[in-house]
Amino acid sequence: MQSSTTAPEQFFGYDVVDGAGNKIGTVDNVWVDDATGELEFVGIKTGWLFGKTHVVPTADAQIQDNAIRVPYSEDQIKDAPSFGGDDELSPENENEIYGYFGLDRSTAPSPSGLASGDSGTTSSFDTTDTGTDYATSGTGTTGYDSTATGDISGTDQQEVTLSEEELAVGKREVQAGGVRLRKVVRSEHQEVPVDLRREEVQIERIPASEASVAPSDAFQEEEIEVPVSREEAVVEKQARVTGGVRVNKNVETETQTVGGEVRKEDVDVDRDATGQTYTGVTDTETSTTRDRF
Repeated sequence: MQSSTTAPEQFFGYDVVDGAGNKIGTVDNVWVDDATGELEFVGIKTGWLFGKTHVVPTADAQIQDNAIRVPYSEDQIKDAPSFGGDDELSPENENEIYGYFGLDRSTAPSPSGLASGDSGTTSSFDTTDTGTDYATSGTGTTGYDSTATGDISGTDQQEVTLSEEELAVGKREVQAGGVRLRKVVRSEHQEVPVDLRREEVQIERIPASEASVAPSDAFQEEEIEVPVSREEAVVEKQARVTGGVRVNKNVETETQTVGGEVRKEDVDVDRDATGQTYTGVTDTETSTTRDRF
């Protein structure tokens, strides 16, 4: 997988990409096979929450252009076993890592970089103590801490920016209706009483005792006319003002409560079995420990 002429600490800071070619982090620590001196595991520092160092075997990895490509998915690496930079990997630890990725741990020395046997002790040392001579005697895996190699530095602090939405209520004027005044003419029948006078003719005979002397034209025919009058009703119409309508607009204020769905970001933390402790809450329904901030 890699040439033995390359010192393992030179891989610190290399980009690590998954099988799909996506960058998932950088090399934060390396472990070499004590028997062969070859690179066997790399610790990947990711940008995930709390940025753990996940250990991945390099048996099938490819190194090119300051990048290490491992044949595993991002989800696999995210849940891979995690160890500290100064941890020594025991044969049991190596079995755990190989078993997680579905690989068999070799029990014989080999140029492939796999561990050489299950016996003996494992050692972890700092590059500042050994220089570039990283091959040691015995079996097991030697770990290199990236925080102790020259200008290679790291930090355990990662930040997650949280955002939330809030309602911003404004006002706009809209037409809520209107009033239209229209003058119409309606007719109704009225009855108005009125007193009307009329003349009537009364004829009566005068007794002879009341009569005067016989007129000179006596025994001549005579005709007289007496006009008779009466009153009749004459209807006229006169317009008069009965009132009017005045329209005024008043402004009234009412309080309304408006609502809407707003989004808020939160953080759920899944704890693994590495013994790290965070302050959080436990989901008793799923038996999963989650930390929420």
